[in-house]
Amino acid sequence: MAPKRILFIIRSYVPDQVGGGAKSVQALAEGLAARGHDVHVLRLCPPGEEATTLAAAAGAGITGAGKPMLHVLPIRNIYGPYDNGHHTRAAKAVWHLIDLYNPWAARDLRRLLAMLRPDVVNTSIIDGFSTTILREAKRSGARLIHTMRDYYLICSRSGMYRAGKNCETLCASCKVVRSINRRQVQHVDLFLSNSSFVAETHRNHGVFGREKPCAVQWNVNDQPLAPTHRTLDEAAPIRFGYIGRLAPTKGVETLIEAARALPQDGRAWSLAIAGDGAPDYVAQLRALANGHPCIHFVGWQAAPKFYGMVDLVICPSVYNEPLPRVIYEAYGVAVPVVASRVGGNPEVVTPGVCGELYDGDSASDLAEKIGLFRQISSEGYARYSAGALAMGATFAPDKVVDSYESHLQSLFHDDLS
Repeated sequence: MAPKRILFIIRSYVPDQVGGGAKSVQALAEGLAARGHDVHVLRLCPPGEEATTLAAAAGAGITGAGKPMLHVLPIRNIYGPYDNGHHTRAAKAVWHLIDLYNPWAARDLRRLLAMLRPDVVNTSIIDGFSTTILREAKRSGARLIHTMRDYYLICSRSGMYRAGKNCETLCASCKVVRSINRRQVQHVDLFLSNSSFVAETHRNHGVFGREKPCAVQWNVNDQPLAPTHRTLDEAAPIRFGYIGRLAPTKGVETLIEAARALPQDGRAWSLAIAGDGAPDYVAQLRALANGHPCIHFVGWQAAPKFYGMVDLVICPSVYNEPLPRVIYEAYGVAVPVVASRVGGNPEVVTPGVCGELYDGDSASDLAEKIGLFRQISSEGYARYSAGALAMGATFAPDKVVDSYESHLQSLFHDDLS
């Protein structure tokens, strides 16, 4: 297709990214730039740190020849959207009020758009900007895409998770959020979502109707695909692993309970828990493991190294995750996955083919699925591994960029007719 000038807007970006969304945007932006598109990325930073932020990105190789051009705007709120410091209830209320309608962020974007004149604006994780920027993007004459990577349009906390449970309905504050954002998303030409679950959740809560086009757009796994499937030595212990943030939404308690429930006899096994979190919470997890000799907390690990340490990845989230990166990263190196049946997980985990699913809050169900792999033959494991690798190819850069370009073509179809 003819090259387009594309502006991605996201609250944070590499090298100081918060969460997998920034990594996904980076991989897509770089893939499009490699195909000749004029790609720009806009992010936020604390006021006065614009030059430092750009310098850090250049030093990390994020910008430069052949890479997207990075633009930085200061946060126009009382603190940053990813500031985990202690804030009073009043301060949080003020922050959310500004984030519902932020005219200063809209003004900053208006000036940048006048300078860049993009063909396409693709907003993503925009807390800190607020949805007021959607109107500004549309007014610039650009085609507007909004990618839903969380529940920001319908939840004041972006997660639809409260008091240890996924929200089935909207509370009073979230109804206000939805009402205000619903007006702004009318400017969107195309919604993309990293799972059908997220798209349907937004539709079901009335953020946008069936008349609005919406498509699933997988994320890029920028790591090389394994050349072939894995094998398993039936005489060796089988290695299970979890990698990710250690937080209550991630279901690590359920995983530890399931591991402790495994029978002592039978094939030897180990469970590596990689990641970090709040010290008090990590201490609770360690106490729950109670010194079990097969459960090991290994701290932060580089993902490629970790996947080489395990035979099966477990994704035990209790929160309705849109699409956990850990699943398709594991597939890319031919590692099957056992995942909870929540959020977007069932869309990418086919039982008996590339992994298994279990009821998210059931330690006994998870223990049963783990037990299946304790008993698996080398031939059976090879089939799962081959299935994982085949699914992993779906997230390869070329395929994902092809898909994104097809969405761009649909937006400019009228210009070609």
